[in-house]
Amino acid sequence: MLKKTLTMIFSLLLLSVLPVTAGIPPDGNIRGLWVVRHTMTHPQKIDSLLEIARECGFTDLFVQIRGRGDAFYSSRYESRAEELENTDFDPLHYILSHQNRDSIRIHAWLNVFYIWSKDTLPRDTNHIVHRNTSWLAVPTNIPDFVTNYPFSVKNTGVEGLFVSPLQPDAQKHFLQVMSDIMDKYAVDGIHLDYIRYPDRSFDINPDVVKGFQNRYVLNPREFLMNPELFARKFSLTGYEVFSHHWRRYLMDGLTDFVAEISDSLRKRKPNILLSAAVKPDIVLARWNYYQAWDEWIEKGLIDFAVPMNYTADPNIFGKRVNSYLQELPKGSYLVGISLYNQKKDQAIRKIARINALRSSGFVLFSFDQLKFMPYLQNYLKKLDD
Repeated sequence: MLKKTLTMIFSLLLLSVLPVTAGIPPDGNIRGLWVVRHTMTHPQKIDSLLEIARECGFTDLFVQIRGRGDAFYSSRYESRAEELENTDFDPLHYILSHQNRDSIRIHAWLNVFYIWSKDTLPRDTNHIVHRNTSWLAVPTNIPDFVTNYPFSVKNTGVEGLFVSPLQPDAQKHFLQVMSDIMDKYAVDGIHLDYIRYPDRSFDINPDVVKGFQNRYVLNPREFLMNPELFARKFSLTGYEVFSHHWRRYLMDGLTDFVAEISDSLRKRKPNILLSAAVKPDIVLARWNYYQAWDEWIEKGLIDFAVPMNYTADPNIFGKRVNSYLQELPKGSYLVGISLYNQKKDQAIRKIARINALRSSGFVLFSFDQLKFMPYLQNYLKKLDD
């Protein structure tokens, strides 16, 4: 009798630390919502979020707990988010243990390489930006990228500061961050965002340059800094060959890191879902951001991708969706739909189109807009009637 009781207690304890559920329903009946980090700073905000999410029938919440190289949770490796200074509130623990969570899956949304965006640098001197400037991605045309911040960022047109996707120590750090979260929190998924380069003008980080030169002998700065001079010296064909090798080196290196993330996660928690928010155009994602996410799906490195199909134009939206239907396996993606840049009827038509396919679900960006859109909330409540 004692043995049976102990077995039952052990089973209940085990269930308490396992994710709610795993796997994607074959009919694609996923209704997801992105929750930006500033919605996670107070218990009452999370209470309101979960109430609306339940009423609207959301199955999955992607909650941002690593926004800019900082932590909206209890972290061993990251600076505490400035929005949570002088409090001991743990947003991730609160939402995971909330009584109204029910069967809603909670995905820990992590910005991988994007680490800062404000005009002033972090107040915490232990932040990555201050502690590890050698990790930062560097554009070809502005080598002194950090020195002239924030003007350098504004001149390039990118969102902010990124760590280099191929910098070994930066990669190791992210793996530690992810493992720390999995060890402490029973999340249902890890959701990778900004798992890409800032754009194709990056990355002459010294470690990346060294890695390429070790493989191809030539220093990539020679053909990146002055393409015309290089072409005159080695011919246009020579320039094109090395340029192609460079782009493939960055792309393949990023894919290798995604594989490392996947392997680390599967070994620790095989039932946790791994997903990635990705650029919506498959070709442009590959060659403008070196984000070969269709390959990640093909190789089984992620459970699903969420292409951020944020255009308000219904024709562009439709063309992208058709490309997913033609090129991606069923159940390998959810379609991201924006709310911030279009009227409610435009968003509803896009939701209806995806819902009718039954081959993919959708994820809305974001709760910030949805909470002020009662008409859209009412539509979602009646969607499956």
